[in-house]
Amino acid sequence: MTAFDKAREIVDAFAAALNAQDAEALGELFSDDAEFVNILGMRMRGREGIVAGHARAFAGPLRGRVIDFDAVDELHATDDVSVMHAHCLRRRLPDSPAEGLPDGASVLVFVARRGPGGWQAVAATNVTEVPPPA
Repeated sequence: MTAFDKAREIVDAFAAALNAQDAEALGELFSDDAEFVNILGMRMRGREGIVAGHARAFAGPLRGRVIDFDAVDELHATDDVSVMHAHCLRRRLPDSPAEGLPDGASVLVFVARRGPGGWQAVAATNVTEVPPPA
Protein backbone atom coordinates (compact mmCIF):
# COMPACT_ATOMS: atom_id res chain seq x y z
CA MET A 1 0.00 0.00 0.00
CA THR A 2 1.43 3.34 -1.11
CA ALA A 3 0.58 6.64 0.57
CA PHE A 4 1.57 10.10 -0.60
CA ASP A 5 2.47 13.43 1.01
CA LYS A 6 0.03 15.24 -1.29
CA ALA A 7 -3.25 13.96 -2.75
CA ARG A 8 -2.31 15.29 -6.21
CA GLU A 9 0.60 12.82 -6.38
CA ILE A 10 -1.95 10.00 -6.75
CA VAL A 11 -2.88 11.25 -10.24
CA ASP A 12 0.72 11.17 -11.48
CA ALA A 13 1.31 7.73 -9.94
CA PHE A 14 -1.90 6.45 -11.58
CA ALA A 15 -0.66 7.58 -15.02
CA ALA A 16 2.75 5.99 -14.43
CA ALA A 17 1.23 2.64 -13.35
CA LEU A 18 -1.27 2.61 -16.20
CA ASN A 19 1.38 3.49 -18.79
CA ALA A 20 3.61 0.71 -17.42
CA GLN A 21 0.58 -1.63 -17.65
CA ASP A 22 1.30 -2.58 -14.02
CA ALA A 23 -1.95 -3.59 -12.32
CA GLU A 24 -0.24 -4.28 -8.98
CA ALA A 25 1.36 -0.82 -8.85
CA LEU A 26 -1.97 0.74 -9.82
CA GLY A 27 -3.75 -1.16 -7.05
CA GLU A 28 -1.24 0.06 -4.47
CA LEU A 29 -2.54 3.61 -4.93
CA PHE A 30 -5.92 2.60 -3.49
CA SER A 31 -7.08 1.78 0.03
CA ASP A 32 -8.16 -1.79 0.77
CA ASP A 33 -11.84 -0.77 0.63
CA ALA A 34 -11.59 1.47 -2.45
CA GLU A 35 -13.87 1.33 -5.49
CA PHE A 36 -13.11 2.08 -9.15
CA VAL A 37 -15.62 2.49 -11.98
CA ASN A 38 -13.93 2.22 -15.35
CA ILE A 39 -14.75 3.99 -18.60
CA LEU A 40 -17.13 1.16 -19.59
CA GLY A 41 -19.07 1.44 -16.33
CA MET A 42 -17.60 -1.72 -14.77
CA ARG A 43 -17.38 -1.46 -10.98
CA MET A 44 -14.28 -2.85 -9.27
CA ARG A 45 -14.53 -3.30 -5.50
CA GLY A 46 -11.58 -3.37 -3.14
CA ARG A 47 -7.91 -3.19 -4.01
CA GLU A 48 -7.95 -6.81 -5.19
CA GLY A 49 -10.86 -6.07 -7.53
CA ILE A 50 -9.09 -2.99 -8.88
CA VAL A 51 -5.93 -5.01 -9.58
CA ALA A 52 -7.85 -7.86 -11.23
CA GLY A 53 -9.98 -5.49 -13.32
CA HIS A 54 -6.98 -3.57 -14.59
CA ALA A 55 -5.01 -6.76 -15.30
CA ARG A 56 -7.90 -7.82 -17.58
CA ALA A 57 -8.00 -4.37 -19.17
CA PHE A 58 -4.25 -4.37 -19.85
CA ALA A 59 -4.63 -7.71 -21.64
CA GLY A 60 -7.61 -6.39 -23.63
CA PRO A 61 -9.01 -2.91 -24.27
CA LEU A 62 -6.06 -1.02 -22.72
CA ARG A 63 -3.34 -3.12 -24.38
CA GLY A 64 -0.87 -0.74 -25.99
CA ARG A 65 -2.67 2.37 -24.68
CA VAL A 66 -1.08 5.18 -22.69
CA ILE A 67 -2.51 8.25 -21.00
CA ASP A 68 -1.47 11.75 -20.09
CA PHE A 69 -3.24 14.11 -17.73
CA ASP A 70 -3.18 17.64 -19.13
CA ALA A 71 -5.15 19.30 -16.33
CA VAL A 72 -6.01 18.43 -12.75
CA ASP A 73 -8.36 20.44 -10.55
CA GLU A 74 -8.30 19.67 -6.85
CA LEU A 75 -11.03 20.45 -4.36
CA HIS A 76 -10.21 20.02 -0.67
CA ALA A 77 -13.51 18.84 0.79
CA THR A 78 -12.02 18.64 4.28
CA ASP A 79 -8.50 18.62 5.71
CA ASP A 80 -8.45 14.85 5.13
CA VAL A 81 -10.55 14.42 1.96
CA SER A 82 -9.72 15.74 -1.49
CA VAL A 83 -11.51 15.36 -4.84
CA MET A 84 -9.52 15.63 -8.06
CA HIS A 85 -10.92 15.98 -11.57
CA ALA A 86 -8.17 14.91 -13.96
CA HIS A 87 -8.54 15.47 -17.71
CA CYS A 88 -7.11 12.40 -19.42
CA LEU A 89 -5.89 12.00 -23.01
CA ARG A 90 -5.65 8.37 -24.18
CA ARG A 91 -3.73 7.20 -27.24
CA ARG A 92 -2.70 3.99 -28.91
CA LEU A 93 1.01 3.34 -29.21
CA PRO A 94 2.42 2.59 -32.67
CA ASP A 95 2.42 -1.14 -33.50
CA SER A 96 -0.23 -1.78 -30.83
CA PRO A 97 -3.37 -3.71 -31.69
CA ALA A 98 -6.10 -1.63 -33.29
CA GLU A 99 -8.68 -3.53 -31.22
CA GLY A 100 -9.33 -1.86 -27.91
CA LEU A 101 -10.19 1.59 -26.71
CA PRO A 102 -9.75 4.25 -29.38
CA ASP A 103 -7.81 7.44 -28.85
CA GLY A 104 -9.91 9.84 -26.85
CA ALA A 105 -10.42 11.93 -23.78
CA SER A 106 -12.05 11.31 -20.44
CA VAL A 107 -12.25 12.76 -16.96
CA LEU A 108 -11.08 10.68 -14.05
CA VAL A 109 -12.56 11.71 -10.71
CA PHE A 110 -10.41 10.63 -7.77
CA VAL A 111 -11.48 10.83 -4.14
CA ALA A 112 -8.49 10.72 -1.80
CA ARG A 113 -8.38 10.36 1.97
CA ARG A 114 -5.50 11.23 4.27
CA GLY A 115 -4.70 8.61 6.85
CA PRO A 116 -1.86 8.27 9.36
CA GLY A 117 0.57 7.24 6.57
CA GLY A 118 -0.48 9.84 4.00
CA TRP A 119 -2.92 10.17 1.11
CA GLN A 120 -4.54 7.24 -0.72
CA ALA A 121 -7.30 6.96 -3.30
CA VAL A 122 -10.57 5.62 -1.92
CA ALA A 123 -12.61 5.96 -5.11
CA ALA A 124 -12.15 6.76 -8.77
CA THR A 125 -14.49 6.97 -11.74
CA ASN A 126 -13.51 7.35 -15.40
CA VAL A 127 -16.05 9.15 -17.60
CA THR A 128 -15.77 9.53 -21.38
CA GLU A 129 -15.60 13.15 -22.48
CA VAL A 130 -18.16 14.08 -25.12
CA PRO A 131 -18.96 17.44 -26.69
CA PRO A 132 -21.92 19.22 -25.12
CA PRO A 133 -25.19 19.00 -27.07
CA ALA A 134 -25.84 21.82 -29.50
